[in-house]
Amino acid sequence: MEENLNKNNKSSSQSIGDKSSSFNSISDDISNVVSKNYSDSPRPKVIDEYLEILKKRKERQSYTGNISANLICIIIFLAVCFNVYIVEFEKSELNNIKIQQEQINAKKQDELNKIKLLITQKNKESANLVIFNDKYTKIRLDFYSNVEEISTKLESKVNSLEDIRKLTSDRIKLAQDYKAKLNLIAIPPQLANFYNYEMEFIDSDIKLWEIVNAYYNLDDLTKFDINKIYEESQKSHNLFLKAQEELKAVYTKYGLDYFLKDLIFNF
Repeated sequence: MEENLNKNNKSSSQSIGDKSSSFNSISDDISNVVSKNYSDSPRPKVIDEYLEILKKRKERQSYTGNISANLICIIIFLAVCFNVYIVEFEKSELNNIKIQQEQINAKKQDELNKIKLLITQKNKESANLVIFNDKYTKIRLDFYSNVEEISTKLESKVNSLEDIRKLTSDRIKLAQDYKAKLNLIAIPPQLANFYNYEMEFIDSDIKLWEIVNAYYNLDDLTKFDINKIYEESQKSHNLFLKAQEELKAVYTKYGLDYFLKDLIFNF
């Protein structure tokens, strides 16, 4: 009997060493064998002690197994939580990137819309300038062509004071006609400064020739202050230059330089 017990113990020890997972099953087998062999006779004390050792070892194994199982569950739970965190973090990052990209695209679209609006507005303004130019060019060319004709007559084809008086009167009427025609044209907002300078120039030009006409209508020319003619002439010339420079600046800004060749004069 003792020999059988030793064999069983040896076999149990090897099985436990080789496969810890089957310890509980082996321990139960040993207990069953001992109980069967000593069912009708008292068991030696050493057997009880050995069975107690097996029992405690079984309890320890069960406790260790429970802890291991719990640890594994905790590790799995933490791993799942970590994976969920990683996934949510990546989703959050992707969402932030998407929002930033949408904001960038919206800003670019807004800038593009502004550029389109500016181009459209500039094209509209350019179109208005072209319409103005078509009407104004003829009026301006006619005016300065007639001015040059009268100036030529005053310099070389004057036979009497009466001729001079007539030419100065014609010169006044010419400036008044130019002013009236200019007032009939729609002036683009970009040419507001030009229009103001041009109207001041025309008024000054009319005043100048009225002074000249008044001078030649005097019976005694020596009584007239000739400086008035020089002063108004200088004022008229400065206003003419300001108006012309403003016209050049606007046409150049809107790419209409080509039309300036018909609008710029030495006066």
